Amino acid sequence: MTPDMKNSPNLFLSLIPVVFLFILLAFSVYCFGDDCVSGPNQMVPFASTFAVFIVSILAGRKYTELEKGMIQGIAETLPACLILLFVGVLISVWFVSGTMPTMIYYGMNLINARVFYPCAAIVCALVSMCIGSSWNTAATVGIAAMGIAKALGLDPVITAGAVISGSYFGDKMSPLSETTNLASAVSQVNLFDHIRGMTFTTVPSIIISVIMFAAAGLRAQPAAESIDNESFRDMLQSSFNISPWCLLPLAVLIYFAVKRYPPIFTILAGIVSGLAAAVIFQFDSITGILGTDGSFPENIRALWLVTYDGLRLNTGNEAFNALLSGGGMSGMFNTVILMIAAMSFGSAMECSGCLRRIMSVVVRFINSAGRLVLATVLTAFGINAISGEQCMSVILPGRMYAEIYDDMKIAPTVMSRSLEDGGTITSVLIPWSTCGVYFSGIMGISTLDYLPYCFFNLVNVGLAVIFAVFGLGIVGKNGKQPADS
Repeated sequence: MTPDMKNSPNLFLSLIPVVFLFILLAFSVYCFGDDCVSGPNQMVPFASTFAVFIVSILAGRKYTELEKGMIQGIAETLPACLILLFVGVLISVWFVSGTMPTMIYYGMNLINARVFYPCAAIVCALVSMCIGSSWNTAATVGIAAMGIAKALGLDPVITAGAVISGSYFGDKMSPLSETTNLASAVSQVNLFDHIRGMTFTTVPSIIISVIMFAAAGLRAQPAAESIDNESFRDMLQSSFNISPWCLLPLAVLIYFAVKRYPPIFTILAGIVSGLAAAVIFQFDSITGILGTDGSFPENIRALWLVTYDGLRLNTGNEAFNALLSGGGMSGMFNTVILMIAAMSFGSAMECSGCLRRIMSVVVRFINSAGRLVLATVLTAFGINAISGEQCMSVILPGRMYAEIYDDMKIAPTVMSRSLEDGGTITSVLIPWSTCGVYFSGIMGISTLDYLPYCFFNLVNVGLAVIFAVFGLGIVGKNGKQPADS
């Protein structure tokens, strides 16, 4: 969706919708506090999209052209919306099937509270690297990690940061990852050359992050209201049939992900195998879990309703109920609406030419290799902040800067690495981006709350900026460092 710059708004007009977006978001948080994510924030991108239409029409753009571009952008987001809805179903089904309870049960037995945070980051990194998806990792292993943290009385916000940090490292370094392949393709770099190029900033970042999580774990003080480990395990065993067989849905999901089946198909396979596990391994438990009369039709009916409304336990123990309740397709509606709203704004900014107009200003200040790398990182982050779309933050700067990298004879792996440093890993830190919306919905933690604990994402961006400023890690096409870096 490359816009024709004829009749595009000038720089001043192009900035108006962006300023309007940030003012409305700040006002929404001021007026509604934490409740802003339950409706008010969804209206902000839609209102800002209207501002894009106004300034574009004033500049001579046709409304029909803008509407077509916006609809096209929203259509590109629909697969992510479907994934989000199906993940809601997956979570509720894996609760009832005993998959999540089994993961939590064994996790509590194997992981000490003092080393839980770094372990959560490392496990999520390994799983994400295997399956190439930070989203699927968070929706499965990540949810289990959140459950273990709550049971141990540990901070769920830090846990969310550990899950996101590990998931994004694995996603970034996996040859199966969509964004890794996208950055490689945009930069016209061999996939494995791109991955090797990323190690310069990515490996030091994950090492530093794990050390930071280890330090946080050593200082952690389990909450006084945490459930006693022994009694919690007893409740798990009395409510669910805890068995390694209940982990089969997880194995199915990992298998299809590693085999590179489409994400929606992979998640549906996890749902179907979870439903089969619920019927085979938890059928007697469903009577108590869902409060049915124990008959086959009633159990199936209750299981069916759970896929839409999520699991709502009623065991008499509020802490236990809160830990093992949630999911369902309906629980993702607010998140899906916010994702559509964010993409409507981002695609309107793109097709109107406003986004390209703003970014073109950056190009004027590039006169060295170091500044070019810094501009790539900051532009990718800026597009994330303006458009809310991770893929756009990789594609647009790649198109903008490819010729300049070629003219300066800088290796394309430097550009592909910088696109990931500034684009891929920062998307989850922006509240209105598709990734920020997704992880906030999955983790049950607001983006601004978990942001300070996404150590890997923050450290990686920081290192990328520092290296660019000092001209480190910038390799020329001849394998040597450019003289003007």
